[in-house]
Amino acid sequence: MFNKKVVYEALKGSLELESDRKLTPDNRPIGQDSLISLLIHDIFGGEILKTHKRKNWHFYNRIEGERVDFTGSEVKFDREAIFEDIPSTPDETYDYIDQTDYTTFFTKFVRTFEEKVGLDKYQTSVSS
Repeated sequence: MFNKKVVYEALKGSLELESDRKLTPDNRPIGQDSLISLLIHDIFGGEILKTHKRKNWHFYNRIEGERVDFTGSEVKFDREAIFEDIPSTPDETYDYIDQTDYTTFFTKFVRTFEEKVGLDKYQTSVSS
């Protein structure tokens, strides 16, 4: 079972390690949707989805049939989040990120996740 709370804490810890990454007052990452959605897909699987956001795309995931958007505050219009759930691909998402930034973020996330939870413990809870 995918545990959003655990993953969010590791994401938050990973972003806090980087001085150029921004967090909103409620600790949601700003401007990191493509980076985060690709990381979630690469580590936990599922699908990458997108929705229109002003002049660009907003990327997020669907895991185990549930929409997962760790940067959801970015797509709010008139107090309601609008999700079109348009299928995307890792290749399309790569167009919006820098490979070096992604590799660095991926490494920091795995390290933070291991420190907070332990990959062995998480894998055990996933398979049971």
